[in-house]
Amino acid sequence: MSGGSYSYVYCKVEDECVNRMFDSQLNEMMKDLVKVLHDLEWWQSSDTGEDTYRMAVTEFKKKWFKQTKIDVQKQIESEFKRTKDELMKEFKYLNDDE
Repeated sequence: MSGGSYSYVYCKVEDECVNRMFDSQLNEMMKDLVKVLHDLEWWQSSDTGEDTYRMAVTEFKKKWFKQTKIDVQKQIESEFKRTKDELMKEFKYLNDDE
């Protein structure tokens, strides 16, 4: 068995959650999430490439996240703002007086 970077959490999720959600859609979602977690773990353990993980993420998001381009743009803008705010705090010691 390969992996290990995340303590085989994908196996734990599969054992504990798949077909145990008492809802058919959630059962299917958990099964799909296990694939993402598996590919993440194998990528981080250098057993597969990042492209394999990214493909699993893309497939999962297309199936389960019904977002518009505008939704994604808002999310990106929010993340940029959060990062900018963090950096401004980090460099607050610099002032314009010098």
